[in-house]
Amino acid sequence: MKLRRKEQLVEFIEKYKLPITVEWLNIATTHDSYHIINPVTPSNERLEALGDSVLDLLSFDWLYDHFQGNEGTYTQLRSEIVSNSVLGKLGKKIGLNSLILKGEGVSIHDKQLADAIEAIFGSIFKYNQEIGFNSYDFCKQSFEFLFHDILKDMKNRDYVPNLTNKNQNNPKNQLSEYILKNKLPSSTLKLISEMGPPHKKVFTSQYSIQLSSHSIISAKGEASTIKQSEKIAAKKLLKRLKYQKQDPKY
Repeated sequence: MKLRRKEQLVEFIEKYKLPITVEWLNIATTHDSYHIINPVTPSNERLEALGDSVLDLLSFDWLYDHFQGNEGTYTQLRSEIVSNSVLGKLGKKIGLNSLILKGEGVSIHDKQLADAIEAIFGSIFKYNQEIGFNSYDFCKQSFEFLFHDILKDMKNRDYVPNLTNKNQNNPKNQLSEYILKNKLPSSTLKLISEMGPPHKKVFTSQYSIQLSSHSIISAKGEASTIKQSEKIAAKKLLKRLKYQKQDPKY
């Protein structure tokens, strides 16, 4: 490794408080196009695959602690943290593009920057695991440090995920959005009955939300399919929650 390259990596590690060595960061910032012409230096592909899963866990863990919602809500919010465009923007902000080793004629775009960030988290996980430290704790510290501004914006009380038009028309997603925006407890959904002959089933689903130790609001939905009964129940519960907000005595 050339001296200038090593100095750049050391400076980056110190600036962003990364719990890894120069050797690990060197691999994390080596694009496959560089590895092809310089086989001695491993590419970051394996670390990128690992880091992708690590960032998924970190983002879901953080969202679980800060937002109420269901799986769909968390999945949508996760994309606001670790999508290629968000990671690419973060990579540019921290100057990662100047560290990536690449083959001649290869351009660095959001995807390459995102891969490098994922590889860095893969490196943090593996390096600390190999020396016997708690890998997840170190990954979490780096996540909260590097993603500080992104996470801070998301904690804004009025934050609502950018749902697609398809999701906006789904009562279940509308309910999740309302719960998230108003910081209400998570709702529960269950199938409470299934009646009728096989060719003419009637399913009844129920959504419930416990607003306090003395207040539970619920709504039922009946339909010929489970999914449709859930949507009807969600629509009814959303209507009741909005009415209850206007009239607390409701």
